[in-house]
Amino acid sequence: MKNQHILFGICGSFCNHAAVLKEFEKLCEENDVQAVVSENVFTCNTRFFQHEDFISRLEKASHKPVIHTIVEAEKVGPSNAYDIMIIAPMSATVAAKMVLGIYDHPVTLAAKAMLRNNRNIVFGIASNDGLSISAKNIFTLINLKHFFVIPFAQDAPFEKERSIVSKWNLLEKTADMALEDRQIQPILYGGD
Repeated sequence: MKNQHILFGICGSFCNHAAVLKEFEKLCEENDVQAVVSENVFTCNTRFFQHEDFISRLEKASHKPVIHTIVEAEKVGPSNAYDIMIIAPMSATVAAKMVLGIYDHPVTLAAKAMLRNNRNIVFGIASNDGLSISAKNIFTLINLKHFFVIPFAQDAPFEKERSIVSKWNLLEKTADMALEDRQIQPILYGGD
């Protein structure tokens, strides 16, 4: 990807933030990238990152302040400034909200704005229950217009048999293809 205007949404799963941050920083090298994060990402310290450190890394890479409120996210639609949106990681909760049309935090409201502007959304799932109760919503999103999934696999099939995580190294290729309205294949990988 080069010279694209990318809106990059970040939700939980916190344990995937380091891998996603690497992909975010790579995209920032040759694209104009704007981060939008959920309230939890903006405010919660975890065993993986202190929130100030994580937000600082996003802002340093993109040279832009992170969008983290509903008020800021609402401006995405009227500005019509982005070619594509990437949501990574997308939690099962955010997948459910998108399927049900619930736009109650910055990432979901920004995604609604992208859909309003007929722009594609690439999402990378990370969920401990992706192959159980949340599967319905994840697979519904895969089948909706304008949604493209980053391929995923069971991340710990013998310890957490229902858990799936996207292949973050395929994020950029998935987005490249989504710009052409094509879904990368295969979307299902064997466990690591």
